[in-house]
Amino acid sequence: MPFVCKIAMVMLAILHLAASWMSIDLSVPAFLITTVVLVAGTVLMGKGFRKVTLLFLCMGCSLLLYFRQDFSVWVAATNSMANVISLLVVMQLFSIPIKAGNYQSMMHYWLMKSFQGEAGLFLFATILTNVFASFLSFGTIPVMFSLVGATCQNTVGNYKRFIATAIARGYALAVLWAPGAINLLLVAQATGVRWLELFMPGFLLSLLGIVTSYALESKVHFSSQVNWSGQPVECSTLTSTEARAKAGHIGLVVISLVLLTIILEQFDLAATTASRIMWAGVVVVGVWSAFLVRQPDFSAAVSAYWQHGLLKTVDLAPLFVSMGIFSTAIQKSGLLTLIQPELQQLANITGDLALVCMPLILIVCAVIGIHPFISIVMFGQVLMNLNLPVTTVAVALSLALGGSVAYILSPFAGIVLTLAKFLNCRPTDVALNWNWVYCLLFFLEGLAFIYFWGRLAL
Repeated sequence: MPFVCKIAMVMLAILHLAASWMSIDLSVPAFLITTVVLVAGTVLMGKGFRKVTLLFLCMGCSLLLYFRQDFSVWVAATNSMANVISLLVVMQLFSIPIKAGNYQSMMHYWLMKSFQGEAGLFLFATILTNVFASFLSFGTIPVMFSLVGATCQNTVGNYKRFIATAIARGYALAVLWAPGAINLLLVAQATGVRWLELFMPGFLLSLLGIVTSYALESKVHFSSQVNWSGQPVECSTLTSTEARAKAGHIGLVVISLVLLTIILEQFDLAATTASRIMWAGVVVVGVWSAFLVRQPDFSAAVSAYWQHGLLKTVDLAPLFVSMGIFSTAIQKSGLLTLIQPELQQLANITGDLALVCMPLILIVCAVIGIHPFISIVMFGQVLMNLNLPVTTVAVALSLALGGSVAYILSPFAGIVLTLAKFLNCRPTDVALNWNWVYCLLFFLEGLAFIYFWGRLAL
């Protein structure tokens, strides 16, 4: 079953890449392949995700059957979020050159050679996580933990808090601007806003979050010097020139990914925002891998991608399909139209406070166990049917902000659960005890930023 699921996901990604340049209708083949991903992935996924997936799948199919939707609607519903799965498959490809090029040695070099204080090391770890999350997506956490975590375990005070706050915040802030961020793609799809319109404000908002995190932690928690004595020097064979070159490679990859996505968006090439990001990812990772194909570890890196990298998306792929089916069924059923007058009246009353209410509700939903992916899709559809007193970009940014904070603050979020597992601590320690003050500050700053950005856009 894992083999079938992996083959189906790769085929789905290839189909979406090809369809973005073709005039032929490939919706039926995509429907068949996505169905295979749904069935095979549901068998393989964890129990928690399986329950949510089956719930949305049953509700969506029941609505489609009740309102007697024809086959074309079933096809559209099944395919509505399949592009997100394809994007995950493409972004996981970046794990190949990272492993083949031994970029871990570069990160160890800068960690151990350039930082004497905990505050500077914390800032570096946060920025490094943010950069890697822009293209590694879900593969970022284990990679960063193996690098920063193993290196800092015996060298910084309050090690668990240090790692949990640096990695959680760096990752969550990347979803505000990165081309490969699923959170931002869902926001763009739900609101109809182009990624290019969200990139600059999202990037500035991410920088604001990094600065706030550094200022808060360095003032309250960091005072001691980093003690590197007794640490294994993995970077001993790496020269300063080689370390700078490898760091330049990473910077060039991120810049190339962003610029290529902007070019494709600006000239309206390929069909959708997701396909443009996928093509940018394929081109960048292809060129990067071509320079490393002769490396001894290249074959092992490709094998690791096939054996493990693709399976990282198994829990999410069926969930996205079921969410797409449910959201399309809601849209086609006309149920949103029935409640639209009441929602519009509420929107008229709240006015600009809608920018506060939307992300706040999303965060509350995440804290009680509803994944931000689900909330963004649901809220996006509802909000786009209303005449709000704020710009669409401001709406999209507020949803992105809510998702970003929810990733850190929810004890049920995947990033929090993963960090808690690696650190052998409680999810509530990561989400609430160590991050709630930062989340409150960043949430208020983010709302102010979005308000003024929305006013500038008017």
